[in-house]
Amino acid sequence: MILTGKIAIVTGGGQGIGQAICKILAEEGASVIVVDIDILNARQTVSELTHEGFKAEATKTDISNGTEIKHLVDLVRQKYNHIDILINNAGLGLFRSIEECTEEEWDQVMAVNLKGPFLLSKELLPIMKAQRKGTIINIVSVAGKTGGIASGGPYSVSKAGLECLTKSLARELAPYQVRVNGIAPGIIETQLTAHHKPSFIETIPLGSKGNPRDVAEAVLFLASSRSKHITGEILDVNGGLLMD
Repeated sequence: MILTGKIAIVTGGGQGIGQAICKILAEEGASVIVVDIDILNARQTVSELTHEGFKAEATKTDISNGTEIKHLVDLVRQKYNHIDILINNAGLGLFRSIEECTEEEWDQVMAVNLKGPFLLSKELLPIMKAQRKGTIINIVSVAGKTGGIASGGPYSVSKAGLECLTKSLARELAPYQVRVNGIAPGIIETQLTAHHKPSFIETIPLGSKGNPRDVAEAVLFLASSRSKHITGEILDVNGGLLMD
């Protein structure tokens, strides 16, 4: 159990990739704070984990709201006195072209996909710098590298921004031994990708969609000491869909 004693915050932990990440971190000994705007989903994740004997708790937080972010971090810090792992996973899919996207939709996708990770990371910086340890992992997307393969332009722009935020934070925090990396999933079997046609899946060199556990395994590697000399990296988990 390579994460025994670690405290991990996972946003969007109520379903899909986030839920798989919560499970693998808990399996490896971490106490997991399951953050989701849908508290019922978060509680369901926690119920499944605690039923198996793992440590987890749920909290409802709108990650685009700075006041709620501060409240979340204060609660976790007061209870545990340290925070070791942050997984910025929560995201909003928007399958719109830039031409079709309204100003309100643009603001919403940027608020969740980019502003949220910025706010939460910023709130944790003083804690991790003082600890002189910690790791932040941002779930970006192959779309951020390509301008979108099966997703809209606004979503792709938000994920490209998150990739740059990852590298910027990595540079700022390296002197404090805090590592920041990203994972760029391709087509993963979730509700968001259920509409993809078989002909599109055939373009993936490994021949199939990934599953949330594939992304979670990569998160575990980057969250553990097994990756202690890696920072500023964007790790692709896409079946060969994009090879860069």
